[in-house]
Amino acid sequence: MKASLFSLVAALGLFASSASFAAVAPYGPYKARKEAIKYDRKAEVERARREAAQRKYELERQRQLAAQQRARLEAQRRLEQQRAAERARWEAQHRHDDHDHDYGYRH
Repeated sequence: MKASLFSLVAALGLFASSASFAAVAPYGPYKARKEAIKYDRKAEVERARREAAQRKYELERQRQLAAQQRARLEAQRRLEQQRAAERARWEAQHRHDDHDHDYGYRH
């Protein structure tokens, strides 16, 4: 009798320490559906947040590219103006510079 009582206590002790005893009872169908809906909503919110962050990043990148292009075009325009002004200045200085030309006359 003592041996069977001892084996029963040992079996209960082993059962209590096993993972199956500590495992959560399975959900009912309503609760499982509710959890699935909750998970789907969380996943949808996370996807929307990720897509919004991606759109924000893309818009910022496009804005930076447009700003770089505007700056490049402005620098190019200033350089063209500078070259035109320098060309006009040089031509004005050398307009009446006929040195080394005898235009057919011998001195």
